[in-house]
Amino acid sequence: MPRTTRPISGPIVAVLSALSSPVLAVEADSATTAFVDRINAVIAPVEPGDREAIRAACVILVRQAFDIDAMAPTIAEEAWPRMSGEQRAAYVLGLTKRTVSDCAFHGNEIAGNMVEIVGVRIGESGDRLVAVRQSKGAGRTVIWQVHRSAGGMLKAVDMTVDGRSLAASARRDAKEVLKRTDGDVAALIRSVGG
Repeated sequence: MPRTTRPISGPIVAVLSALSSPVLAVEADSATTAFVDRINAVIAPVEPGDREAIRAACVILVRQAFDIDAMAPTIAEEAWPRMSGEQRAAYVLGLTKRTVSDCAFHGNEIAGNMVEIVGVRIGESGDRLVAVRQSKGAGRTVIWQVHRSAGGMLKAVDMTVDGRSLAASARRDAKEVLKRTDGDVAALIRSVGG
């Protein structure tokens, strides 16, 4: 797999520009390449149709690739400060379970479908936007928004596929639950399986 980036063009530019502006194109460094290598190491051996292997890979992928602890406060927004420590832990656990389930639902598409870096940009917040293209199937481009986690590794705080942001979708769902339940934090936690 190439260790450098190629020029970013077409729809990828539009997605990257929409995610963070202004952005600065950079070469993929060792941390970015290691992030993508971890993804490929998990998905490469998995066969489409092997539900058990797909589910197990999704558990590993979510644990290694996503920083759910950083995502939870931004997804829960105004509900987060009202949560106790126990409620926050339950919400993080629920978001993790939900992300694993979403991954498994799309498992046949990601099984064995390695990705290659096609571009890296740095946004105003300092997060990196890593565009990768799948090697098989529709050859989709996926945009990972990554930052350095508390452990020092790059982990994702968002993933965008076909213009659909995982974090934005989860935020919309959270707002809908809170609106429907008159701000009930317990209902929000239950909505993600926490």
